[in-house]
Amino acid sequence: KALSEAYEIQRGFEEDNQRKGQEIIAEARRRKCPIIVLAGRPYHLDPEVNHAIPALLTSLGFALVSEDVAASLEKEKHAVDVLNQWTYHARLYQAAYYVSHEKDMQLVQLVSFGCGIDAITTDEVRSILESHGKLYTGLKIDEVSNLGAAKIRLRSLQSAWEKTI
Repeated sequence: KALSEAYEIQRGFEEDNQRKGQEIIAEARRRKCPIIVLAGRPYHLDPEVNHAIPALLTSLGFALVSEDVAASLEKEKHAVDVLNQWTYHARLYQAAYYVSHEKDMQLVQLVSFGCGIDAITTDEVRSILESHGKLYTGLKIDEVSNLGAAKIRLRSLQSAWEKTI
């Protein structure tokens, strides 16, 4: 019984997350605000781990949604050039494909090179995005203790993106 209730709560959370993400996208588009799909592993949600990068992105004027929202909006299944056997990775690649054909979106990937598989996902995400004329921004968050380098990278993304719009 407890497990069934937990699954029901999880489903409700996922539905709420999807609904809120789509609201954010609609509002950003109404306001003509650029949208960042922030991709990261579940532990990257922890403010001690992500170094307040989500807050930095919103302070730069970006609307922000997670990769699971973008992945759910990509209806076509795409082949990738890597062994795709994990749910997170499949969702990440679907999000990259979705972003690749949305003019008002870019994807920023948080990576932790303590997780060796991130080396593979970064190459594949970069390939998906760049093959469709998008910019790739990956932030190695376990190598920083302050936001200086991340801020420079994100401002560079912002500047380069403005030149392509």
